[in-house]
Amino acid sequence: MPAACWLQEDLEPLARGRRVVFFDRSGRGRSDAIPAGVPVTFASEFEDIDSVRAHLGLDVFSLMGWSYMGLVAGLYAADHPDIVERLLLVGATSMRYFGPTPVLPPELERELDESLRRQRERIDADALKRLEAERAAGGWRDGVAFCREHRRLSGPRQFGRPEAMLRTKADPCALPNEWPTALASLMQQIYASLGATWDLSDRVRRVRAPTLVVHGLEDLVLPNAARLWGTLIEDARVLWLAGVGHFPWLEDPATFFPAVDAFLRGRWPDGAGRVTQAY
Repeated sequence: MPAACWLQEDLEPLARGRRVVFFDRSGRGRSDAIPAGVPVTFASEFEDIDSVRAHLGLDVFSLMGWSYMGLVAGLYAADHPDIVERLLLVGATSMRYFGPTPVLPPELERELDESLRRQRERIDADALKRLEAERAAGGWRDGVAFCREHRRLSGPRQFGRPEAMLRTKADPCALPNEWPTALASLMQQIYASLGATWDLSDRVRRVRAPTLVVHGLEDLVLPNAARLWGTLIEDARVLWLAGVGHFPWLEDPATFFPAVDAFLRGRWPDGAGRVTQAY
């Protein structure tokens, strides 16, 4: 599982009875920062997974990807069908990006409008702007304190059940790589390496591993992303979680952990089904 600094403490229950390896990609979490001037590309994500696999001497393994790392995990599984035996995608982002102002199908436009509406309702945008302005003016010199306050104000937009934020044991803000400015800079470089638009659907179709897609219906990652993964991967099932956003292990642990445990033990969890249409 990549994204150790966000997941390791909170997903510890999955390590009962199995070996789970968490890691942070280069430039993230507890990994070394990437020196200024060194190019960072999307391809480097796969190099990191290969480095971890080689170091541990793994011939086959199951791979979980959450959020953007879900896109990475899905493509790694597509490129390594003999290595990834099971694939778990949680709130995985889409393998398609058509630019900042695309013309979308009406169904997808409605999903986007609903997502933006929920985001506006869940955060105090003015308070967030004031915080960022204070930082830009020289205030909040303590990067850890600023990151924690930024997360307190901005984090609820990622939750269907914002009170679940209090359940987390993870503290990525303790790590300078995860401070908002550093993280934004790194991700901008990675996405820029993909170009102005991209569509990696054909590559995703090469995934052969049984795949469980877990997606909260109130995730800011649009539900259509889960539909795409579910339709493009031949042996995939989607588990929809009502009232849940981007952190299902915090928002609905009673469903998430048994479902993932069942999948990793070789059976489809109750409620997971096929999807037949995406936009």
